[in-house]
Amino acid sequence: MTQGTAQAERVQPHAPPPGGHGERLTINPTIEELTRWLALGGGLFTLVAIATTLVSVVGRYGFGAPVSGDYELVELLCAVGIFLFFPYAHATSSNIVVEFFTTRLPGRQKRILDLGHDVMFAAVAALLAWRLAIGLMQKFQNGESTMMIRVPFWWSYSLAVAALIVLCIVCIARIIAGLRALRQ
Repeated sequence: MTQGTAQAERVQPHAPPPGGHGERLTINPTIEELTRWLALGGGLFTLVAIATTLVSVVGRYGFGAPVSGDYELVELLCAVGIFLFFPYAHATSSNIVVEFFTTRLPGRQKRILDLGHDVMFAAVAALLAWRLAIGLMQKFQNGESTMMIRVPFWWSYSLAVAALIVLCIVCIARIIAGLRALRQ
């Protein structure tokens, strides 16, 4: 193996074989870049949750002074982080796919199943975005916040709704790319 080949293998992520579930569909680069930034934001939220937990545990057992409201803060940070990861995971075909019954299907049939999955995922993401948007409006109007540290809930709802809207866009882009792949 040459040095150039080894370097190329390290740089390029492993892609599933063509025709299989989770096949990497090419979608709009701007959308993919947006999902990458959202995932980085999700990683940042997760790191802050980890740091909060660490500081609270050290404070609790080392100094008898935990971070006040640490459970609430970690809960909000993790929830938002998870929502921010969804669009990137779907845009890069990184979701878990169970292929027990479909392993031996031809590539075209797998693409049709993937297309159906994208349609269903878009519908579920749209439903969740709609319901969370209603929750966002209610939390904002009521001024509802966490019990201990009084963090308003609306900010976490707004980030979750935004991430779900981007997930819907990713699903639509994958549907279009899937239809193109079926025509070929």
